[in-house]
Amino acid sequence: MILVGQAWFGTAHAADDYWAWHPKVHLSRVLTDAGRLYLFVGELLMRGGNVLFQRRGFPPPTASAHPIVLVYRLEAMEWPGFLQRQVERDLAAFEAKHNPVLGIQIDFDARTRNLDRYGELLRRVRAGLPARYRLSVTGLMDWASQGNLEDLNALQRVVDEVIFQAYQGTGPIKNHQRYFERLSARGLSVPFKLGLVEHGEYDRDALAAIRKHPAYRGTVIFLLPDARR
Repeated sequence: MILVGQAWFGTAHAADDYWAWHPKVHLSRVLTDAGRLYLFVGELLMRGGNVLFQRRGFPPPTASAHPIVLVYRLEAMEWPGFLQRQVERDLAAFEAKHNPVLGIQIDFDARTRNLDRYGELLRRVRAGLPARYRLSVTGLMDWASQGNLEDLNALQRVVDEVIFQAYQGTGPIKNHQRYFERLSARGLSVPFKLGLVEHGEYDRDALAAIRKHPAYRGTVIFLLPDARR
C-alpha cells in the first residue's frame, strides 16, 4: 500500500494537483511546485422544487502561484441561466485579483446509466463558456468501471478532463483495487485524472497500472480540513 500524504508529494509526484473544498483548508499547505488548485466556490441546490445558488468554499485569493479551476457542485442535472451568469461573475472576480484562472469544474454524481443525458448538459455548459476556459468534470468510479464506453469517450469532444473520485468521505473508496484494475484495462480515450484523498492508503501496484494508461493525465489530492502536519 502507499500512503497519500506530504511524504509522497515530496517525491516523484510533487506537481500533483489539489482539491480544496473546505474553507478550513489553509491554501498555504499547498506545495510551491504543485500543479492546479481546484477550488470549491458554490453549489446549485434543489429546495422545494426550486433551484438556487449558494456560495460556499473559497473567495478569490490574490495572485495565486497556481492555476485555478473554479468548482461548482450540482444537486440536480440543471444549468439555469442565472448559474451561467454567476459563473461569469466569478471568473471575472478571480481574474480581477490577478489569479491565473484555467476554467471551471462541474461536480455532479450522474448515475452511470444517465451518462448520455449528462453529456447533453455538459454540451450546454461548454457552449456558454468562452473558448479560452477549460471545462473539467468529476466522475464516479462506477463510470470508469461500468459506464458505457461510447458515452464516456464522447465526453472527449466536450470536456478537457474527467477526474474519477477514488475516495468516499475521508478514506479510499471500498475495493479501490478492483476499480483501478478495471479502469486500467478499459479503452478510454477521454483524458482523465485520478482523485485520491489525502492520507488515504492505496495499492501501489494498482496505481502504477493506471499511470500507464495512455489517457491518464495525473493525480488530484483531496485536502482534508483536519490534515495531519
